[in-house]
Amino acid sequence: MRAIVFIGSATTGSSREAMDAAARLGYTVILLTNRKAFLQRIPQDALIKYMEYMDEVSVRKKIIQLLQIDYDIRAVISFIDPYVSMAARLSNEFCSTTISYEALKLMENKIKTRMALRHNEATCEFEIITSDKPQSSTINYPFILKNPNSNGSKDVYFIEDETEFEIAKKKITKQNSGKQILIEEFIDGPQYVIEVIVNESIPIIVAIIQQEITQDYTFIVTAYDAVLKMDESVYLSLWHAVTSIIQKIGLHHGSCHFEMRHTSNGWKLIELNPRISGGTMNRMIEEAFGINLVQETIKLYVGEEPDLIRKKHLAVHTSYITVNSTGYLLAIDGLDQAAACTGVVDVKVKPSIGRTMMPPLSMGHRYGYVMAVGESSDEARERAEDAIKLIKFYLEPL
Repeated sequence: MRAIVFIGSATTGSSREAMDAAARLGYTVILLTNRKAFLQRIPQDALIKYMEYMDEVSVRKKIIQLLQIDYDIRAVISFIDPYVSMAARLSNEFCSTTISYEALKLMENKIKTRMALRHNEATCEFEIITSDKPQSSTINYPFILKNPNSNGSKDVYFIEDETEFEIAKKKITKQNSGKQILIEEFIDGPQYVIEVIVNESIPIIVAIIQQEITQDYTFIVTAYDAVLKMDESVYLSLWHAVTSIIQKIGLHHGSCHFEMRHTSNGWKLIELNPRISGGTMNRMIEEAFGINLVQETIKLYVGEEPDLIRKKHLAVHTSYITVNSTGYLLAIDGLDQAAACTGVVDVKVKPSIGRTMMPPLSMGHRYGYVMAVGESSDEARERAEDAIKLIKFYLEPL
């Protein structure tokens, strides 16, 4: 039986959709997970292997066991942190794939990424400090303070003065005493996700998605817009920035996504991640351009030619749901009405009744979304925003 092993998954979004894509391609889907809560929510046609530990030694043993019972494993893949590079390394070892796992591993650590790209034109000013030592920064306020291993905007703080600096350092130090912290120059300007596949050293920009960011003490992406057209000179400068970064980190075969801001001094790198962006990203790209990116990434990893030709050209906007107060969720209204609105293609909410909800401090505090399409970006946005107004969360205050 031809099989693909997935290491970890979320219950929705890109990583979940990847398992569906693998099944459509004719592979037996084998999921290794250490999250019992997900076991009843993963596709019934997937072979689920619960593992108490997900370290490389344990995962390697499990793969050997699967091979011994005659599974023809064609690739080992992960679309979630922190397993991406480990999956790539094991895939090369057991499946003779050629994924650039060293580059993917580099991208998993923000400090190592910044150091590797310190002379690149897209790199902002940055500094590395130790979390439990009394240190000031040479970078002018405001700046960004990051845990180098964070994801989903967790432990990423906008710092405007010394008081905020000390508070944020203490928060990071609670979990990372004696570890390094990354300080970055604050870059202003519109921010974009750039989804990239590199096939035999040739980088391909698959999609550009503009982010709408709510900026307070932390940064939360509250909306996305598919970019259908970009000024030619701006796109060319983006292409050069992306290509130079890909070459420098040594990504010859694999996928990643950039978060970049366009400034008066050119494109500046905010984040670089070794996988497709999670959440709605795969669905947005498919609605906008007719490309199922997780499916084409799987084809790339098993040695097939990915089909990245755009089949359509449709504006897509996704608006996320957040709340302004803290409380227990009592009820949700308006989902069916929102889904029935013109142009709406997807509506989802995450929390179950009884869950504690709170204002957003990280991407995990986005509680649902509405995705809509239109003939223009403005029309898609208007449709999504009109529909999301119909969804009501009723909370019991704490």
